[in-house]
Amino acid sequence: MRFPCNADKPIPHLDVNADTGNFVYAVHQMPPGQHYMAADYLSWAEFAATWAKVTGATIAYKEIGFDDMVNELPDKDLGVEIALMFAYSSDPGYDGATELLKAEDLRKVSPLTKSRTFGIKLPWQYLSVC
Repeated sequence: MRFPCNADKPIPHLDVNADTGNFVYAVHQMPPGQHYMAADYLSWAEFAATWAKVTGATIAYKEIGFDDMVNELPDKDLGVEIALMFAYSSDPGYDGATELLKAEDLRKVSPLTKSRTFGIKLPWQYLSVC
């Protein structure tokens, strides 16, 4: 697993099927003027470790350069878009360097799945290990 972003930067992961309704309910319970991230956080290193634990495969995360990501994809324009998305996850980050209410805040009023629980439920058999 390799992307042009920091291995230890927390990245939001969301179980869309289990948590969308709970997230909407939680936001409805909050006062106006808030900003939200409807997800729990795992770094890519933690995500790779969860993937390895669940599948028994040897999986590690490696940070690569922006140009490396672009050059690994046959469609260069798509490569630029994907590399920009992953680079943004490190700087400034998915939160855009703003203060957000996060899953742990929203769990006070509605249940949301924890990332590690969600990671165990993913259909890992459909993902290839390169």
